[in-house]
Amino acid sequence: MPKRTVREAAGRALQRLLRRVLAGADEAIECGDRAKLHAMRIAVKRLRYNTEFFRALLGAQGESATDILSRLQEHLGTIADADAFELVYEELLDCLDGDDPRAFGLESRRQATRTERERALEALRSLWKDPEQRYRERLAASISAAVGSLSPKPE
Repeated sequence: MPKRTVREAAGRALQRLLRRVLAGADEAIECGDRAKLHAMRIAVKRLRYNTEFFRALLGAQGESATDILSRLQEHLGTIADADAFELVYEELLDCLDGDDPRAFGLESRRQATRTERERALEALRSLWKDPEQRYRERLAASISAAVGSLSPKPE
């Protein structure tokens, strides 16, 4: 088995992780499905952490990729939190009688959480699909450029 340099291993890892992010992102963002968005969140997190780990090798393009991933991760985290709160509120409401005064407060908070989720999902859709933002293309380009920077340098 040929020995790989850290540069080669980093390039391969980042390309593989980018493919995972891009593979399901369009569908997850379009449909807004909890499980698909969670899978995207995990993929984005892994790519971001690996990009940060190899930052010294990646240069400015790696920093650009990290910034994009950070923004995506922020919106995906808000959505994941809202989804988790929704489950908690649902369980709590199931334990209360319909005329329990706490039910009104929980239902209000539940609705606020749904609104927050929708805002985060719309922001994510805008970043991902808006022709001016072009996050998908910018992410792919910045990772490609960063991985290209890992190519062996002439001596």
